[in-house]
Amino acid sequence: MQGRIYPPRKQEVAWVRAEDQTILSLHSKVVTHNSRIGVTHDSANTWQLRIRQLKESDRGCYVCQINTAVMKIAEGCLDVY
Repeated sequence: MQGRIYPPRKQEVAWVRAEDQTILSLHSKVVTHNSRIGVTHDSANTWQLRIRQLKESDRGCYVCQINTAVMKIAEGCLDVY
């Protein structure tokens, strides 16, 4: 899943699992103990949440939150068969 900041600027980005509000990452640091979770960014404005070896328990919605004066969010949902 991908979150993008435009125009590019220094903002804190967080990935959160929507169902239980579990914080997965803060900026480039993964804060969950799940070693299958990773975060990458290819530039100052594009952040990607990566989940390796998907499991059915990963099914659900994930939110990219951008810490601005008014929080901006983008949500993507994942289905695993």
